[in-house]
Amino acid sequence: MKRGFLNTSKAKKQVDQPVLAQPDKNKTELTKLSHGVVPEAGFLPKGYQSPKIMIVETNPKNLDHSPDSYIFTTVPPMATGVNLVDAPGGWTECCISGHVKRVIYETPGFPRVPLSPPNGKSYRIGKADGKGLGMFATRPIRAGDLILDERPLLVCPNGLTIGSLLSLDILDTTALSDEQQRQIILHEWGKHIKIACDRMLPGNRKAFMELFNSHEHDGTGEIIGRIRTNGIQCNLKERPGAPLAYAAIYKDISRINHCCGPNAMWKWHINSFSLRIYATRDVGVGEEVTCAYCDTMAAAAERAASLAPYGIIPCKCSPSCSDEAKSKIADERRARFRSTPIVLKPPVAPPKAGKAKDGWAQPAIKLLQEMEEEGLEGTVPYAQTALQLFQVYSFLQDIEKALFYGYKMENMVKIENGEMPTAEVVKANNHYKSGGRWQTGLRVNVSFT
Repeated sequence: MKRGFLNTSKAKKQVDQPVLAQPDKNKTELTKLSHGVVPEAGFLPKGYQSPKIMIVETNPKNLDHSPDSYIFTTVPPMATGVNLVDAPGGWTECCISGHVKRVIYETPGFPRVPLSPPNGKSYRIGKADGKGLGMFATRPIRAGDLILDERPLLVCPNGLTIGSLLSLDILDTTALSDEQQRQIILHEWGKHIKIACDRMLPGNRKAFMELFNSHEHDGTGEIIGRIRTNGIQCNLKERPGAPLAYAAIYKDISRINHCCGPNAMWKWHINSFSLRIYATRDVGVGEEVTCAYCDTMAAAAERAASLAPYGIIPCKCSPSCSDEAKSKIADERRARFRSTPIVLKPPVAPPKAGKAKDGWAQPAIKLLQEMEEEGLEGTVPYAQTALQLFQVYSFLQDIEKALFYGYKMENMVKIENGEMPTAEVVKANNHYKSGGRWQTGLRVNVSFT
């Protein structure tokens, strides 16, 4: 894998920005980190001294920490000397705030063991042409299937701002350029996170260091370079106003390569402290499993700008990226997909003789087909459109087509809610067809936001 692994363009910006080790309300402005060849890489001012190291705790079950302090700990808690055989799902070395640790431990169901795919392992890690390593299906995977549920090797803040140094009054930054300040940020970030890496089991540390580093010439260093390249934002809730986000790095998930029309997506679960990968459409044997590192709804130029810092120059994952004419068509489509969704309303009068009774649904049917052609089955607009069509054919009492579109929307229902799909409810409950819902066209109680 050669890339930066991110959730959306917004997440990318967060993962690639430094953040405060100890938030200071007067010094919370974030500075964008550099990439590529940086002439001042590795700069430190003469006589520079680092601030104190954060707390390394010996009892991972301890919650008696200041919410503002940052600690090195293990999640979930593990006894000294335990090995992976005795710990289903493994554990994660973390650098987190006292506040976040308490949030994790007070989450209902924590620590739940990560899920096992119902039909066993369905992938292998192997060579991907021009992309290092990648993930490939070893058996057919259906849309909506769980591919894997993995705990991270490492979770850490996305960086340390120069504001944290200023708050300690140890450095005069007035004579330093922005880039020199960024280099200090990178130095401090790397020094601190090395502590967490050194706490890993040898096998986990080896797996981490085997991940690709796309930041070899910008002063990032071998540890932080791998975090910037492979980090996925995980939804750990900091205190209100804390300019802090966390990155997670994985053994297998971090091998998944990018595609602007991916066949898989992920969702973070704090109660199992893991990331689940689901198929958004059917994946054939030998087909590469892909996720998106950028906002798939963005125009090609915006996607290219998001991917450039990670060595994907240019992106050639599909004709919508590599073919100029098809790229223009894809951009126009995405602009429509992002706009106000189509709202379907039943006609007041029955259709005229010879006219299809579902003619009023054709705009949504066309929109769904276009999104499938662009590989955007994992997006909210796709799920919203499929839901509308499910409701349309429920209203028309066409159970075959209602199920057809219900199965299309069920992937997002399962991924977002972990619940049985609405289509199964329709299939299993005959009274639904004969009840008032079918006659009134009452909406199904499912929403995607």
